[in-house]
Amino acid sequence: MIIRLKAFARFRDLLGGEMEVDLPEGSNVFDLMKSLASRSSDLIDQIFDASGKIREDVNVMVNGRHFESLKGPETALADGDEVAIFPAVVGG
Repeated sequence: MIIRLKAFARFRDLLGGEMEVDLPEGSNVFDLMKSLASRSSDLIDQIFDASGKIREDVNVMVNGRHFESLKGPETALADGDEVAIFPAVVGG
């Protein structure tokens, strides 16, 4: 299945912005993040914390909804889904 990915901020620098990612049927958000992280060691550290979980400062939107408001990393993906990844914005 093909997922449309949009990467922003530091992820745009590492992934190159928009792309299509081919994943096996039945994949979820965690599977997509593992696939992206496998592209470089910089991405591993940017996406996952030391325990192997998606970092708290990584926002993942699936078809316009934050993945944590769905089923978190276990959120199922379907062919044609649009996923956006970007860092949390902090400051004041």
